[in-house]
Amino acid sequence: MDTHVKTLIITLGVCVGIFVGGISSHASEIALFMVALIVIQGCIFFWERSLPLQYSLALVTLLLSIGTVVGIVRMQLVEERVSYVCEKSCTFEGEIISSPETKNDYQVIVVTPTTKEKNILNIQVRAPLYPRYHSGEVLTISGKVTIPKPVPSHVNTTKPFDYRAYLASKNIGSETMYPRIEIKDEGKASIKNMLVGWKESLVERSNMYISPPASMLSNGMLFGESSMSKDLSQSFRTAGLSHIIVLSGFNIAIVIASILFVLAFLPLYVRVILAALSVIAFVIMVGGEPSVVRATLMAFIGLLAMVAGRAYVAKQALLLSFLAIILYSPISLTHDVSLHLSFLATAGIVYMGEYVDVLLRHYFPRVTSVALRGICTTTVCAYLATLPYIMYTFGTVSVYALLANILVLPFVPVAMLLSFLVVMASYVSPLVAEIIGIFDTALINCMIGVARLIETLPFSTFVLSVSLATMCGMYILFAFGIRYFGKVDVGETFERDDQGNLTGIISY
Repeated sequence: MDTHVKTLIITLGVCVGIFVGGISSHASEIALFMVALIVIQGCIFFWERSLPLQYSLALVTLLLSIGTVVGIVRMQLVEERVSYVCEKSCTFEGEIISSPETKNDYQVIVVTPTTKEKNILNIQVRAPLYPRYHSGEVLTISGKVTIPKPVPSHVNTTKPFDYRAYLASKNIGSETMYPRIEIKDEGKASIKNMLVGWKESLVERSNMYISPPASMLSNGMLFGESSMSKDLSQSFRTAGLSHIIVLSGFNIAIVIASILFVLAFLPLYVRVILAALSVIAFVIMVGGEPSVVRATLMAFIGLLAMVAGRAYVAKQALLLSFLAIILYSPISLTHDVSLHLSFLATAGIVYMGEYVDVLLRHYFPRVTSVALRGICTTTVCAYLATLPYIMYTFGTVSVYALLANILVLPFVPVAMLLSFLVVMASYVSPLVAEIIGIFDTALINCMIGVARLIETLPFSTFVLSVSLATMCGMYILFAFGIRYFGKVDVGETFERDDQGNLTGIISY
């Protein structure tokens, strides 16, 4: 049994422990039973080394029990946090902790209430578009603060989206709609506020030279700015392109690759340290979205492997990053949809990429372009890995998602590069920034046009909701399918790209 399989078993055990610890009132008793089981299986593990079957069963049970105990103990250590609620109008102070998100005709602000009580969850504030607020500002807010209610899905399904649990995974416990707001002071200076303020300045420069709606997509890809209109977001969702309108791990890969390339004259360990610090600063600046955090942890594991002279194992890095996230925030395991989608898509690429690439080369030998085959492989793997979860959570299927991704994904790096050049050129020459902005706007508008065209096609999306048991069954079939195709010899081998370890797998 190799190290990856052992890590996978422990991760499954931690997931079970977190789940049991969250729903069972007898979690402590279960943990004690598991500890006793660990002792028994540990004895069997050391005594039955000469018997392969008993040895393997004992090892699996031992690792699974250890993971379960760790998960239960972690849930016991979770501090209970309460929501700030006032059904009648009240006045409180709060500090903006992140850059406000701009929607169609309003902005969403997340504030930490200033109270004497500890362990208070943050409050989500919906306010008019103007005046604009900034991270670090201390506001005086007057209005009703209520618990978020479940909202219907964007399609007509019988299962509403658990919006309260989703916000709780982001440490938000309540919300207030269009309260009266006054700015009390600008807040204290901090590295976080400086970085977030710099991001807001970069977004403003981007908006100066890239015309909307292209600027909305550009800011989303570069800086994680959520300013896209609802109808355009729906178009990308229908076309199966919603993953490109938000910040992804591709940004992390760009930051690391740029630092390692520009500072190639420095010793390796110095470049790795500077790359890690740059990534941390970038994550603070744009906010810790699940896909970015997952990619950052995977990238750090890759950097450590580079310094240590060890091989980078993507499967192991993915499991370790996922394990770190759920141990830090156990509620993310059950309620963070963004984390689930990011993890599933990356897992699909990591576990199925080799076999899908081999099958494409075998059955479509005329496709000689490595880049095109790579896009097809990545898209197929991510689509198949997330499809059962999307059907269970949202109840929809994007019929033309594969086609849309094949048409759009080749231009995403080019659009991101042009957008970056626009922002950098704005500091040097407004004329150059305007010229580049024209080409960037045209390219991004073509990408938007593809999404809108796909949306108009017949049966572009349809409702297909599945149960939890069906979703689990589909993933079990996928697992057996991977095992089956892994034994099929089609006369091809999977060509691994060394640089792809830190770009292809991390970036999705």
